[in-house]
Amino acid sequence: MDLEEIKAGILRGNRRAVAKAISMIEEGNKEIYEVIKDLKEYSGRAIVVGITGPPGVGKSSLISKLIKEALGKGMKVGVLLVDPSSPISGGALLGNRLRMMETVTNENVYIRSLATRGWKGGLSKAVDDSITILEASGKDIIFIETVGAGQIETDIAKKADIVVVVLMPYSGDEIQALKAGLMEIGDIFVINKEDLDKARSTELVLRMILEKDKGSRIIYTSALYNRGIKELFELIINVWNDFNKNGEIDKRRIERIRSKLLNYLTFQLDSAMNKFLTEEANTIDNITSKVINKEISEIDAAEILLKKLYEKILTNQFKE
Repeated sequence: MDLEEIKAGILRGNRRAVAKAISMIEEGNKEIYEVIKDLKEYSGRAIVVGITGPPGVGKSSLISKLIKEALGKGMKVGVLLVDPSSPISGGALLGNRLRMMETVTNENVYIRSLATRGWKGGLSKAVDDSITILEASGKDIIFIETVGAGQIETDIAKKADIVVVVLMPYSGDEIQALKAGLMEIGDIFVINKEDLDKARSTELVLRMILEKDKGSRIIYTSALYNRGIKELFELIINVWNDFNKNGEIDKRRIERIRSKLLNYLTFQLDSAMNKFLTEEANTIDNITSKVINKEISEIDAAEILLKKLYEKILTNQFKE
């Protein structure tokens, strides 16, 4: 498929075109950005819901149930599942998607696993542009599931309109540990597996930690027994509507764009630095020798290298 075919396919909601575009994003193929530039008018059309929480709380099972609720409302659904990278291929391990086989073939659902590829914050660097692709393909709601690494997953707050934190009974100590991270960014708090003991004590711990308005958004679910799913979906939509009316959604989308720009800059600077270290290895070795021989100071050496790096960036020598 050429770029025009990919773009036209995305706008038609063609799964193959969407898959190709996201693969190009993950592979770092810069040609796809010619397509993404033309899709800017579609940005912001979908409700973006982040689903996060510690490992093992049932995030994937919960999303599979929420997909069915969204389909029942006539919505088209996109799902981005951020999986740990394979230590061999660097790709996603795809474990989360296996739990959603019931809906993966539905023409109104697109599910994609993304590898973290070392990206911090519980996400993948491909998330931002993948959201744009899914919005342009006509998706009404997009669920993003983070890796489940705990407190570091606060980046989801910069990508999603609403953040749902999923917990389970027996996680009182974990809640205390997550207080400085997920507890602060969550909008809705789900106690999943509510059929287990100590569900109510988990709620008490939550209420002691959360602000009053957030404490009113604690909900019990059981993905296994399909309990509380409809109520959770309705709460997500209601919170989104409230946030949309009071301007909170606009604030969050401004932050999403800002985060996307900063991530792009960080990625480009990292790439430039890696190329610099490779191309100027001999120069770095020579300057290191001068420092060892007391010919120049470490500060002078760093300034020489920094100046050389700036010159390469300013003259666009890193452009491929």
